[in-house]
Amino acid sequence: MAPKKGSKSAKPKVASSKIKNIKESSKQKKNASEKKQLKKNNKQDDKGKGNKEKKGVPVPEAPERELTEEDFAMLDENSASLQFLAKVKPEELTKKVEKGPRPEIYDLRPSKKDDLSSDEGFDSYDSDEGIDYSNDSDQEQDYELLPRSISSWNAAESNRLPIKTKEGHLHAVKGDTREAEEQNDEEESESESSSEKREEEASEDETSNVPSVEEPQLSPKQQIQADKEELASLAQKLLEEPEESLHVFKSIFEKFQSPFITTKKLSLLTALAVFQDLIPGYRIRPLSEEEESTKLSKEVAQRWSYEQTFLKHYMRFIEILESIFKSYPSLENDVQKSLYEVAVRCVSRLIEHVPHFNFHDKLLTMAVQQISHKSKRNNFDMFLNSLAAILKEDNLGRVSMNCVKLLSKMFKHRNYDVLPDVYDLFLNIQILSDMELKDSSSEPTKLKKRKQDRPHLTKKARKTLKETKEIEKEMKEADAVISAEDREKYQAEVLKMVFLTYFKTLQSRSKLLGNALEGLARLSRLINVEFFGDLLQVLRELVLDDNLLLAEGKPGVQTTREALLTVSTAFEIASAPGVNKLNLDLDLSIFIQRLYRLILPFSLNPDADLTYKVNRLRDPDAPSKKNVVNASTQMEMLLKCYQSFFFKSKSVSPARLAAFSKRLAISSLQLPEHSSMAAIALLTRLVSRYTKLHRMFTSEEQIGDGIYQPFVEDPELCKSSTAMLYETFLLKNHYSPTISRSANGLFKMTTE
Repeated sequence: MAPKKGSKSAKPKVASSKIKNIKESSKQKKNASEKKQLKKNNKQDDKGKGNKEKKGVPVPEAPERELTEEDFAMLDENSASLQFLAKVKPEELTKKVEKGPRPEIYDLRPSKKDDLSSDEGFDSYDSDEGIDYSNDSDQEQDYELLPRSISSWNAAESNRLPIKTKEGHLHAVKGDTREAEEQNDEEESESESSSEKREEEASEDETSNVPSVEEPQLSPKQQIQADKEELASLAQKLLEEPEESLHVFKSIFEKFQSPFITTKKLSLLTALAVFQDLIPGYRIRPLSEEEESTKLSKEVAQRWSYEQTFLKHYMRFIEILESIFKSYPSLENDVQKSLYEVAVRCVSRLIEHVPHFNFHDKLLTMAVQQISHKSKRNNFDMFLNSLAAILKEDNLGRVSMNCVKLLSKMFKHRNYDVLPDVYDLFLNIQILSDMELKDSSSEPTKLKKRKQDRPHLTKKARKTLKETKEIEKEMKEADAVISAEDREKYQAEVLKMVFLTYFKTLQSRSKLLGNALEGLARLSRLINVEFFGDLLQVLRELVLDDNLLLAEGKPGVQTTREALLTVSTAFEIASAPGVNKLNLDLDLSIFIQRLYRLILPFSLNPDADLTYKVNRLRDPDAPSKKNVVNASTQMEMLLKCYQSFFFKSKSVSPARLAAFSKRLAISSLQLPEHSSMAAIALLTRLVSRYTKLHRMFTSEEQIGDGIYQPFVEDPELCKSSTAMLYETFLLKNHYSPTISRSANGLFKMTTE
């Protein structure tokens, strides 16, 4: 029957009774578990008390024994290492070290015997009774860390996109889900890697686009100052430890790449100063392949490595200087040319101060190339001074030979059309000069000791001392012979190249004719006697050509200066030592006539006693002439000619003597002050040597065959025997008191 509306349905009594039973059983179980826990805690407390009572294993006691002397000695020796024994406490040695309890592995899974269908099994399974949680730990076991997978989770097959056949039918494609998942995983990993790469590239682009945090840019002045300080520190580091700091040269050379010219110049000067200090006093020999492969000691290998590395850096420095010289035509302003001037200074210093070191020939080649141009470049004189210095100071002759070889080759290539200053470098060569010997006066004089003051030596000691002295004497002689042989060999080559250059210049009749003649006059004593005839023939041709052109009324080939050089060179060759012994027939009459013709034009030269090296105001009305720089003035050359002709020859005709004396007196009236003084002094010497000239100072009893002809160009035909030296009376009234006194002294000497 259906229940009535509004009536409450009665609950079943069986369910309520079961619930009450379950609650009561759970309360009983809780009480039982609490009692068990209290018992366990009491047991642990009892165990702890027992452990506290047991402190540990007692230290065994051993009978004491007396210490011996060896024990005391051992304690004294090892007192430092046995100090820890004083801090050890015996009580701490008996303490027992206990380890904590290890967690037990338990399994919460129910056994197979449990029957879950029954209420008792369900109740026992749900209850926590009988489970010990005292050893529970938060650490996971190894098996819990393994991955879990069940084959039933994944379907055996998976549907793929259908394929359409040729007939137009669609066929479903089935595949393994594992393969699909692996492919998906691969695609996901590839996509992730590609996305990571894109992110990295994007981050790199962002970092490149984002301006980096840099130091504030310095002004040019501050940057140059910073570079200067850095170069100073680098140079100091190199000089302090050169063997370990050769890599610093790279940093110095990197400064040459700076955009500032000042920094480039500072880098060159820094490298120059360091190289001048570090270059050894010997030439570094490059290693052969056999030497590089041989085993060496550690010190020798380090030394060889240092030398070869140093040589590479030095070669790099020379290459930088050479590149600057090559870029000279492209330099536009003075600021850029200042870098060239610094490079010239570096090369000049190295040429002059390290002539013994490697690559010196390379430096000489660079210098010769820079002075071979027709116009003077910046710091031209610096190159000339350095080359002249090494030619003067070279005692052995090897450096001079290399320099002369390069110069002569350059002259020939330029067809002897170079600047006179460069050509005159040959005048600085020290050929066959005496070797430098020790000054005997500087050494203390060794007085002979008396026999009683000499130390007593045994017979064996005296024999040893005698052998030592003989060995030292032989060593000194051997050194002298070797240096003398090398010196003669080098200087013979130098002399050969110099004379060949001079002869080629004379044959070419170039503007350097006067320079070549002066060089020949200076080195005439070293010319081989066999070549005297050929050389005089060349000089005679020069004089004859000049005479023919002058007779035709045309301008002469030679100037007054060059003509004087030609005559003086011929006289120097004729008066060279050894010529008289060979009985050579040297006809100098044509040179004598040429000299006689030159005296009057020479007297009209206001610069007769001045060289072009002397600073003076230029005459605005005088024609412009190219300066020919030579060591001797025209007056000096004239005096040399008189010296060779009248004081070195044994026989002089009276007519020539009187003609040359008269013309010299006439020229003294027009010459400048210093040249006029020299002419009067030369007249005084002639009068004192040749007493026949005394009659030319008086007018009494003059015997002759006619009247003196001052404009006749031949001294033998001018009737000089009737001439008078009345110019001395005029010179007594000269504006210079020195000349006036000299002329008055000459007159008194002839009248007394």
